[in-house]
Amino acid sequence: MPHALIGYAGSTLRAAEMFAECYPGEPLTVLVDYYGKEITDAIAVCERFPELVEQGKLSVRMDTHGGRFIEGLDPAQSYAVLERHVPKGIRQYRSEEELRWLVGTGVSAAAIYHMRESLDAAGFHKARIVASSGFSAEKCRVMGSLKAPIDVIGTGSYLPDRWAETYATADVISYDGVPSVKLGREFLLKK
Repeated sequence: MPHALIGYAGSTLRAAEMFAECYPGEPLTVLVDYYGKEITDAIAVCERFPELVEQGKLSVRMDTHGGRFIEGLDPAQSYAVLERHVPKGIRQYRSEEELRWLVGTGVSAAAIYHMRESLDAAGFHKARIVASSGFSAEKCRVMGSLKAPIDVIGTGSYLPDRWAETYATADVISYDGVPSVKLGREFLLKK
């Protein structure tokens, strides 16, 4: 049966409930960054479906727009998160791109560790993390070297350079006739 990549039906929690109503007991993957409340929405969904969490059938998908930090992080907090988990990790990278993957905006190593900390603190140790957003082979290598707590990597828009003309993603821009876009993608709304 299908997994759901959802989070746009009025609220992330309501979208998860709608999926569960149609596919009871099936694995559930919830997009938690649509409204910019990654931690709040991930915890709310886990609280609503603790049995799926315990069975390892609930995943939160992090796909935060590269123009902002996930809920609860800023540059200083990002460094602090990595210092707690991989204290020497930040010292092994030198390029701006690698540093952005570690402590920058979007789905960084710090963001992933922050999500794991938040889920664990709330008692949801078995909730899985799906990380997506610019996961090239190089970004995967960096995340692996830091042992970022990722269960699944989504590489939706990543294709090798020679296939650049095939790049494609999809964005919801309206739900039930009401304009609504993911936080950070407001440029998609017609003015």
